Amino acid sequence: MAALAVTNAFVAATNIVASQMNANFTDIVTWATGTPTLSTSGSATTVSGTLSVTEVASFGDQIYLHGSSQYIQFEGSAADAHETFIAATNATADRTITFPDATGTVALTSDITSPTWNDANNILTNSVFN
Repeated sequence: MAALAVTNAFVAATNIVASQMNANFTDIVTWATGTPTLSTSGSATTVSGTLSVTEVASFGDQIYLHGSSQYIQFEGSAADAHETFIAATNATADRTITFPDATGTVALTSDITSPTWNDANNILTNSVFN
């Protein structure tokens, strides 16, 4: 959807007719209840405070988190006092974590017992995942 456009433009020191205000209000409601474009490609839109999305948020490129408490929070299927957080420590260099193209459970290092590293194949052997 395009950027917001209104039917009537107003100039200072001119009379404003109620029907023109109603037409502009309708334009704004139509824009806001559709799929509004908040900024053009290559520019940024800043939201100060909290942005709450109640359905789906779709991102076409990178998501950048900055500040003193960057994390992703998952509520789960029940809105209760328990959440899952994904957080990163303060990096000392650029880091990339890549998840494999596979279905499964990500193991924590505390889940791996009695590992033996196989240098020839770059794999852990004799490991038990709890």
